[in-house]
Amino acid sequence: MTPPTDDTVIMQRFRLIIIWLLLLVPTLLLGAGALYLLKGEEGRLQSSARATAGDRVAAIAGNIDLAIAEVKDGLLETLKTLPAADLTRQTDLLEEWKRSNPLVRNVFVWEQGRGLRYPDPELPASDEEASFIRRYLSLFANQSDWQEPLADVTATAEEEQISSVLAERQELRQLAKQAPTADAVAPASIAPVNGSDGWRHWFADNRLHLVGWFEPAGAGRRIGVEVEMMALLSRLLGNFPSAPPEGETYALIDGNGHTFHQVGPLEIDADSNYLASVSVSGLPHWQVAAFSDTSAAATGSGFMLISSLLVGTFVVAILLGGSLLLWQAHRNQRDARQKTSFVSNVSHELKTPLTTIRMYAEMLGEERIDDPEKRRNYLQTIVRESQRLTRLVNNVLDFSRLEQGRKEFSRERIDLNGLLHQLLDGQLVRIEEAGMQLTRRIASEEIAINGDRDALEQVILNLLDNAIKYAATGGRITVELDADSGLAHLRVCDNGPGIPGAHRQQIFDKFHRVDASLTTRQQGSGLGLSIARQLAEGMNGSLTFRPQEPAGACFELTLPLGSPS
Repeated sequence: MTPPTDDTVIMQRFRLIIIWLLLLVPTLLLGAGALYLLKGEEGRLQSSARATAGDRVAAIAGNIDLAIAEVKDGLLETLKTLPAADLTRQTDLLEEWKRSNPLVRNVFVWEQGRGLRYPDPELPASDEEASFIRRYLSLFANQSDWQEPLADVTATAEEEQISSVLAERQELRQLAKQAPTADAVAPASIAPVNGSDGWRHWFADNRLHLVGWFEPAGAGRRIGVEVEMMALLSRLLGNFPSAPPEGETYALIDGNGHTFHQVGPLEIDADSNYLASVSVSGLPHWQVAAFSDTSAAATGSGFMLISSLLVGTFVVAILLGGSLLLWQAHRNQRDARQKTSFVSNVSHELKTPLTTIRMYAEMLGEERIDDPEKRRNYLQTIVRESQRLTRLVNNVLDFSRLEQGRKEFSRERIDLNGLLHQLLDGQLVRIEEAGMQLTRRIASEEIAINGDRDALEQVILNLLDNAIKYAATGGRITVELDADSGLAHLRVCDNGPGIPGAHRQQIFDKFHRVDASLTTRQQGSGLGLSIARQLAEGMNGSLTFRPQEPAGACFELTLPLGSPS
């Protein structure tokens, strides 16, 4: 099995990018579609809220208009029931009516050609009468039109349109129909006379006023009434809901844009945006408006925020999950390739020493070698190849135990100086056959550790084997041992070609080899350094790499010193 070429790697990466884009694009489109639908739903909810608020304010404004129409009808009916008597009798009845009815602010009598007859414009009885005369001077001087077209609604029509009437509405109707006291009014059997009537909205002193009048047919005299607006308005407020829907505020706004009355938590000002507003025809330039307070706006934005977070979480979960599965599949594919390469490399590495052992063993068994020196060399070769097989098998076994977490480490006191000399002496012939020189820089004082002897030997032999395989061209191996700060430092260095920078972060990974091809000059499984590091960490130590200058590699094994015996 040959390593993947650059074209193969590029193709694999391109395939991964395509697969990831196939996951990314539909997910983003799905998220964008969901956000679009949520935005539309938010707009629909807002439109529904505005429409509902519009229906409510329309109902409130309608009730107010109907109530005002009732008041007007009731007041005119009372005016029509007053007897067509002389001026003194009429003024007495009107004054009595004003005193007894809180909806009546002022009364008057006006005659064609003579102007205002009562109250006396020359001698008003009070400041209120003087203000009244001054307020309607142009009207009484016949300089303004008495008529104002109004769309009145009769009580019968109202009863057909509205299923229930508020208690305040009933009170208004009774007050409007209330006539002067019985002893001052003509008998009830007197029927209202025919004539003309009308109402006029009047603006004076930056306020709205309401005045009505009745002129019996052929009399040339008009009797009228000015409505007490505060009494009227205070009784209209019952048309507002006592408990508005949560997050909404309803208000009656006067002609100057000031809030006359409101129900709800919002502090209304000039910058407040209303959901809906309806003009009150009975009160020109007045309107009933519905406002959405900050909590309602927060609720609407909160809906979009929470929905966006849910959609974002959903999209991120899909992308992360898909990416994780894609990464897992890629890693499994890579591991499968590495394991295939590992099996092939191990098979070749086993085959070489086995072939050598079998060849020399057959030659010795057939007694074809008479020279004692050759027989001794053959036996030594068989021993070395057996040791090589042992190291390879131990690597495979250690790898299996470490991967399954079943590796157990024993603890014994080890003289690191003596063990290191022993292992180096055993590898000396192999080092010399590779054409390399061994330099020992081992401290003279005893350096002892508490560790697993077999694991320690395995680490050291793997490092030496790695140097012999890949650094033979350098011609030298240097082994150093010293101790400081409670730690033992064992370094195996060479002056070979070193490790390319692109591989330095991966040399301790499982199955990684700088040259993974089967045609490489040096066979190996790609497990030696990975196992060595795991064994070092299992003994509470570490194994690190650093490059040599100007060329070469150096591996340092660090272990805690053992307690003195």
